[in-house]
Amino acid sequence: MKFLIKYRAVISLILCTSLLTGCWDREEINDVAFVIGIAVDKEGEDYRSSLQIALPGQSGASGSEGGGGGTSGDKPWFILSNTARTLRGTSLEGQKSLSRRIYYAHRRTILIGEELAREGVAPMLDLFTRYPLNRLSAMPVVTRGEAHKVIDTDAPIEKFPSEMVRELCFLNMRNPRSLKTFIDSILDEGVDPFLPIASVSDNVPQDWKGAITNIKLDGLAIFKKDKLVGMMDKAPADALILAMGEANEPEVMIKAPRGKGDMFIKLNENNSSLHPKIVNGKVSVTIQMYAKGVLVDNESDYGDRREKEILNLNEAVHRKIKEDIEEGIRLVQKKFKADIIGIGRSIHRQLPKEWDKIKDRWEVLYPEVQVTVDPHVIIENVGIVNKPIGVVEEDIIHD
Repeated sequence: MKFLIKYRAVISLILCTSLLTGCWDREEINDVAFVIGIAVDKEGEDYRSSLQIALPGQSGASGSEGGGGGTSGDKPWFILSNTARTLRGTSLEGQKSLSRRIYYAHRRTILIGEELAREGVAPMLDLFTRYPLNRLSAMPVVTRGEAHKVIDTDAPIEKFPSEMVRELCFLNMRNPRSLKTFIDSILDEGVDPFLPIASVSDNVPQDWKGAITNIKLDGLAIFKKDKLVGMMDKAPADALILAMGEANEPEVMIKAPRGKGDMFIKLNENNSSLHPKIVNGKVSVTIQMYAKGVLVDNESDYGDRREKEILNLNEAVHRKIKEDIEEGIRLVQKKFKADIIGIGRSIHRQLPKEWDKIKDRWEVLYPEVQVTVDPHVIIENVGIVNKPIGVVEEDIIHD
């Protein structure tokens, strides 16, 4: 009887194996072309897509040269660039000249050329969001000029230039703009989209021996819905990122409260909140910003950090932050007329009934909104020395 039970059990297991599918849909790694990043440009009526494709065989950790190359000294990537009437068409054209299947699931950066961004990015967003292999966590970045020139730089600090763009985004903001957040801001009420700007730079002056191309982030691209309306330089852009509470350990340079020279305060912690008001139809908003700072450099002859001098230093930081943020906000209000910090969204969330009354006129009202910046910065640390190094006591300016 026991033998019969065991016999039936063995037969059942053997029959079950016929139901197993195995690896019928497997795909060998040698049959796949991994796209690490993409640059999209507009050339006349056509799109140009430039795919940065990884070459696993050239990804050695030693003996590398240029672009993070492998043991043979070659780059661990190559660019496949094609033009077509549609963006999807460029991918189909590229596949014709590639022996491996193009695979987009590893793409983490999307570089958008300036001309395409000004024309409007809505037509390309459908392709980037509809197909499941296109990750919504990918980071879109606008480039100064053509995007394919940025993705094809040397950028030797990382293996792939597209990855360097991604790392720069994380260094610049605590929560960098992803494809999802960018699309959300296009569709959301009371806020306009923005993206970081990437451009080509040199690692050393061009007349030096061994100069190679590099990548830098140098400002914000301001959008109205899906169209680029302007590019903001880095200084006012950094002030606006600070106003949003998104700055990643920024440094503020201030003039010494007394004497000569500059001082640098690093803000280790910062956050902000918007508090809108509507009185007699006039809209105003207060931006409250809180931060903790550290004195990281004193190139002045001011003080030895006595209590009154610390208070004066705090006041100087407050004034500088207030001036920089208000200047940046005036720029986006008057020049670009774009609400990238989300003043309208704060009204929508905190005063929904009032927002329903003014949302149809928000484009007209926004440039005239009165913005007040109220910074609160506590300098917690002045370093391991109090007196400015290299300045004798007789030359130090005290309060």
